[in-house]
Amino acid sequence: MKFSEKKSRKDARNKNSGNPYLNAREEWLERYGSYVSLAAQWRLVAFVCLSIAVISISGNVMQIKQKKIVPYIIEVDKLGNAMAVGRADQLSTSPNHLIQSQIIGIINDWRTVTADVELQKKMINRLSYFTTGGARNALKQWYTDNNPYTIAKAGKLVHVDIKGLPLPVSNESYRVEWQETVSSQTGIVLEQQNYEAICTVQITPPESDAILMYNPGGIYIKSISTTKTLGVTK
Repeated sequence: MKFSEKKSRKDARNKNSGNPYLNAREEWLERYGSYVSLAAQWRLVAFVCLSIAVISISGNVMQIKQKKIVPYIIEVDKLGNAMAVGRADQLSTSPNHLIQSQIIGIINDWRTVTADVELQKKMINRLSYFTTGGARNALKQWYTDNNPYTIAKAGKLVHVDIKGLPLPVSNESYRVEWQETVSSQTGIVLEQQNYEAICTVQITPPESDAILMYNPGGIYIKSISTTKTLGVTK
């Protein structure tokens, strides 16, 4: 409140000094005005504090949504000693032998038929951590047409024999060959057939602990094309 206003009110009270009711009213108005001014200041302070809190919470939410797991690829020698270490999310490509090993594991888990039901379930479940996109759909269709549990109940088992390391045919694709041996549960060979497949690889760093545990390199098969080849032995 300005000094001139205070002075004018004080002069008014002096003129009305003979009327206590008017003096009390002027005193109340002067004090109430200061209360209104203080309330406005506190509302401004509260609004500023609330804005800061909202900005801080928004920043925390953004940090929580960011990836926390940093996958590493470790190369080892024949004795198990570490030779090279690198972050998977900073590598343009994963080590060739790691991709080859992954492809071999996928083919074995996919095409093997065993009488051990629990082992068969584990092999099928593992595939979900190494396949994506079109490859996952192709495997679903394969299991629809070739249910391994039904084949095992019919008394047939399938053994997979990979013929050498998968070879790169492009920057992202590998060619792998294998032989499938169908036998009875007593060990009698019923059929043998050679196959080959072109597998297209995708590198995606793991985003959860479960994926990190099963697929630390983030190597996925995103498409797979399989054909029978010559060389049937029986």
